Amino acid sequence: MEQDDWKEKYKQLAADMDAVQERLNDRSLDHLVYQMSGALEGRSELLDRALAALCEQLKNGQDVQNEDTFQLVEKQLRTVGIEHEKHNTDLLQALHKWIRQLRLQLTTELSIERLTKAESALVSLRAKEGALPGILNDLVALQAPLLTTDLSETLNVTANSSDAAHADDSKLLQQIGVELLSLLTGLCISKDETPKSRDLARRIEEGLTLAGLPEIIQDLVKLIATLSNNNSADFENYLLNLTGQLAEVQAYLIENQKEDLANGQAAKLSQDIHHDVQAISLAVSNSHDLHELKNEVSSQLLNIVESVDAYKRNEEDREKQLQKRYEQMNSRLEQMEQQTQLMTEHIETERQRAMTDALTSLPNRAGYDDQIEAEFERWKRYQHHFSIVVADLDHFKRINDSFGHQAGDKVLKLIANVLTRKCRTTDFVARYGGEEFVILMPSTNAEKSAQGVDKIRKAIESSPFNFHGKPVQITMSFGVAEIQEGDTVESLFARADKALYSAKGNGRNRIELG
Repeated sequence: MEQDDWKEKYKQLAADMDAVQERLNDRSLDHLVYQMSGALEGRSELLDRALAALCEQLKNGQDVQNEDTFQLVEKQLRTVGIEHEKHNTDLLQALHKWIRQLRLQLTTELSIERLTKAESALVSLRAKEGALPGILNDLVALQAPLLTTDLSETLNVTANSSDAAHADDSKLLQQIGVELLSLLTGLCISKDETPKSRDLARRIEEGLTLAGLPEIIQDLVKLIATLSNNNSADFENYLLNLTGQLAEVQAYLIENQKEDLANGQAAKLSQDIHHDVQAISLAVSNSHDLHELKNEVSSQLLNIVESVDAYKRNEEDREKQLQKRYEQMNSRLEQMEQQTQLMTEHIETERQRAMTDALTSLPNRAGYDDQIEAEFERWKRYQHHFSIVVADLDHFKRINDSFGHQAGDKVLKLIANVLTRKCRTTDFVARYGGEEFVILMPSTNAEKSAQGVDKIRKAIESSPFNFHGKPVQITMSFGVAEIQEGDTVESLFARADKALYSAKGNGRNRIELG
């Protein structure tokens, strides 16, 4: 009997132990769910709600075998996983792009080796996300010298995002300043407006700010409007003067026509009188009447002769007046011709001025546009190939920042002089804008053009330039492209410009073909 009691107690104790173990397992599961909920919090609003509902059921000791609850949590976990995978893909693409950009700037063997190692590490980044900090550290270390070289002169770069945005604004404002100065130098400035133009250029060169940019643009617009109105008024006055003079000519011609009509009538009158005189003379000769008749006829003849003489005297006076008027009108016509010639020369001078860069005396962007259109027309008609060269000074901003804009202007004049001397007489050289120049080389393929441009490059590299006793090294990069079938003005320039940027990326002071 005691043995049976012992067995029953053992079974009860075993059942209690199983219940305790089950409760411990449930508590471990609850703890695991709580930990997972905390780790995944914030990944997705829907997942947060599903996990909160599950935790609430566990907390209240409710039955969590509900399929709906588990399916909702599982669905949201899959969604978060997909989004995480997409985020990783975007991150990998951004890192690959960063590495490609660094390859264009870094040329040392050690740098290229480190970039290759970082790119290889990206392959295992999906399965080994812990490698990301090391990759980022390597890329930042490789980027640091470039930032020091290119931006430290004008910007104090920090990791702060607001400083980065300020750097972008400064760079954009500098580009806007260059374009505004190019526009200002291309204007035909009258003597009266020269002080305003110089003041505006000074303000732009001192540096633009976001707050001051609208006022400068407004002043530039006012200056352009004033110049436009002045030119229109001058030409309008010329046209009014010309119209008045033409009206005088028209009046003279009408009066001359009336005089011609009067001359015709006078000739007819003279003819009639002579006819009457002949008739009277014949009658007198044939008459056998009284002597009184003969005296009367003679008296009439005398009157006719006197009338004719008076008419002739009037005609002589009229002809003198006509001659005087003719001489006056001829003098006026000569004045008109001189004024027209002067206006034509003035218009041509202004046209040339509008197409000439004021600083270097080379053709400007507008002059280049005219010339490239003419070259394209010749190519379409005669299939005469030509090449375009886009050139850009290396580190020109550094020269401006270190030595001032006066030194920069002297460098631009020096470059223009070298380009003019070293290019052929058939070549066309223009200042495209800022520190960028364009050369058109007729009847020359890309290879021959590159050979000629290399002489220019060496001449610039060896040109002595000193500012305040300090030598300044000047170099230039070039991109060359030859006209091809199907090219447009824009596509040809784009190929040369792309080649220029390749030259910049490959170390500067070199020539690349596009």
